[in-house]
Amino acid sequence: MSGVVVPQLVGFAGFALALATASVAIAGRRGGRRWRLVGLLAAAVAWVPLGGIPLAGYLRGVFGDLSLTTMLLLGAALLGRVSGWRVLDGPERVALWGWAVAAGLALYPLTLGLTAWDPYELGFRPRMLLLVVAAVVIGLWRRRRGAALVLAAGVAGYDLQILESPNLWDYLVDPGLTVWAAGALAARSPAGRRVGAAIRRTLGRARLNPLTEVEKAG
Repeated sequence: MSGVVVPQLVGFAGFALALATASVAIAGRRGGRRWRLVGLLAAAVAWVPLGGIPLAGYLRGVFGDLSLTTMLLLGAALLGRVSGWRVLDGPERVALWGWAVAAGLALYPLTLGLTAWDPYELGFRPRMLLLVVAAVVIGLWRRRRGAALVLAAGVAGYDLQILESPNLWDYLVDPGLTVWAAGALAARSPAGRRVGAAIRRTLGRARLNPLTEVEKAG
């Protein structure tokens, strides 16, 4: 029974964590600890059963399980916003984003049948994939230890089979993480920063315009 229940609970918890992190990020913009607590309480709705299934279960049914890499990134972000403690620093997050983009580019296009070789199969008999991940972990260990531990935790989770998938890839990366990581890396590029600055200036002017009109009317 535990072999069935644990993967289900971990899968539900992944989406509850995603909702909690998003709620706290949005509420935190309002300022103050109270809004962060409101965000956390709102995320608890993810566990409310609807038709015998938690709401998070419906998200899981649509998108599939989140990878452990995604869950740990979300957990680190949530803890940082609530407590102010940075579990993963900027370079460690960037390293994990880089891993997610590289792994996603190596995995998903080829899985769609662009070639006769399907790299997803490596995750079922993961000796070669384990060697690759071990090399990445060793390379990150000295200066990006938090990122190395996140990837190592994914391998440990696979060994314990805490997700329903028997494939190592699903513990290390997922499509949503690849897309998010690509966007995050693009936003940190010089071009992305210029675009972000332009958007902020535009939004700033949009907020000031109504005030200007009121002042003119006065």
